[in-house]
Amino acid sequence: MQSATDQPIDQIEVDQNDNLTLASGSGGDTLTLRSSLFRFKWENGRRYHGEHDGHYWGPNDDQQQVAEDISHQMHTLVLDGLYAAPLSHVERVLDIGCGIGVWAIDFADEHPDAEVIGIDISPIQPTLVPPNCRFEVDDINRPWTFPDDYFDFVHIRNMLGTVRDWVELHNQAFQHIRPGGWIEQVEISTITRSDDETIPPGGALERWTDIWIEVGEKLGMSFHAAEISSQAIQAAGFTNLHERIIKLPFGTWPKDKTLKAWGELYRHFLLQGIEGFALRSLTDILKWTYDEAQVFLAELRRELKDPNVHGYSELRIVYGQKPPS
Repeated sequence: MQSATDQPIDQIEVDQNDNLTLASGSGGDTLTLRSSLFRFKWENGRRYHGEHDGHYWGPNDDQQQVAEDISHQMHTLVLDGLYAAPLSHVERVLDIGCGIGVWAIDFADEHPDAEVIGIDISPIQPTLVPPNCRFEVDDINRPWTFPDDYFDFVHIRNMLGTVRDWVELHNQAFQHIRPGGWIEQVEISTITRSDDETIPPGGALERWTDIWIEVGEKLGMSFHAAEISSQAIQAAGFTNLHERIIKLPFGTWPKDKTLKAWGELYRHFLLQGIEGFALRSLTDILKWTYDEAQVFLAELRRELKDPNVHGYSELRIVYGQKPPS
């Protein structure tokens, strides 16, 4: 397997002038759009998907949709585009776990001759979309109903904690991608890192890593999608694998202007989406009280805003090709 890295190994140089501390603040039968899909569930002031409720821990309300849009902006900036795979001519594209549909819509705009299908368990996508883009409501953990050798490109992004068996998912993708087609997975690691050991010992950021190990074990769905994606894609039979590992700083503390811009967007995304990402897992799965969860999230926000904490996450981009026939 070939591997290329983008700022993954070298220590990030700290901008000593960045002393601004932010103010505190806050597969089977395809499902049709029947009325039950819109029967959302409210918990602790957040709206969650109702259909197959136990399968997903994240909210789908407006607050989280804003976070998803910020995430899309960040990924597009970091990748300098919508994807990293060396695509040439594409006719059919599948976006797995499409969320609000922004990636699928942008791809359809860029490739007007391609048919783009987005799949998600929640019907939260817009109705005004390019004519070559459509959305289906389905659970990707069920058997897929598409024809074999159908897609030129399958795109997966930010699907940690949602897949029961990553190898099986990629096996299904392999079956439904045409020979010579590509798969790409983009994931952010839940392991918090620091090159200069400035993450507070015993603090929220340090505890964050262990929390998602425990949540994943209880759910039976790993939150380490970033770490296992390359192995799962390769195990499914894809070749010509490439992996990039990129550091995403928590904020604007790096001296490098590019990393500073990435960090600003990443922190914005985290502050907007951190409650939605964690609240249900902490209260429903780990059985914390609501107040305990909010105290932890407040500590987490303080550490994310602290310019003396030089932490980061790894963003991993993996793509591979189904061998040509």
